[in-house]
Amino acid sequence: MGTAMAALLMLLCSALAWAVPTPFVALPGASTASLVNMEPLLSWFRGEFSNAEQAGYDPRFANATLRLTEIWPGGAGVRWVYAEQSLAGRPERPFRQRIYRFSAGPQGRILMSELTMPRASDFAGAWRDPALLAGLTPSQLSLRGGCDIWLHRQPSGDYQGRSDIGLCPTDFGGAATLVQYVWIGKDRIRLLDRAYDEEGHPRWGSPGEGYLYLRLPATG
Repeated sequence: MGTAMAALLMLLCSALAWAVPTPFVALPGASTASLVNMEPLLSWFRGEFSNAEQAGYDPRFANATLRLTEIWPGGAGVRWVYAEQSLAGRPERPFRQRIYRFSAGPQGRILMSELTMPRASDFAGAWRDPALLAGLTPSQLSLRGGCDIWLHRQPSGDYQGRSDIGLCPTDFGGAATLVQYVWIGKDRIRLLDRAYDEEGHPRWGSPGEGYLYLRLPATG
């Protein structure tokens, strides 16, 4: 198998990894101070990002784009981000669509939860036109149970976290559990997945230290 094809298949593995969805559960309300405490994270986790630089020097990585936009403003105690990932040059056909829910926790930690939506392809392009999500409500989403990530701010100022080992289930590619790592900085986002079988042996995952997405210049 060619290197480029292997890189593409590994990226799609991460996109297709399926965790058992659970019904949406609304979170209790929080104060305005809680929303403020989620900055600058939410300002950083917004915009257009690309790993073209990484893919240019490391053939293990497919060239992909990550687009993020905040949706449903004004919620009590939580903030929401719609995410699309697509191969370079094919933004109209994202291979992964998610909605992330952020809520403030103790000691400055922030809980990042991943949710899926019904008929996700209907909302392709919503990063550019959030009005496409007008018919979608939080109650229609499914939470990826066991896959929550607690984000901690590091001395560098960046945020990082991972899902709990052994709690995020998947049945894709011979794996039983998935560990997802995320690093979020002002102008970069790194995503790393590692999947394991029931004996704890690695089955598949992101190459190296994961996909490094760099912020693209704002347009328009």
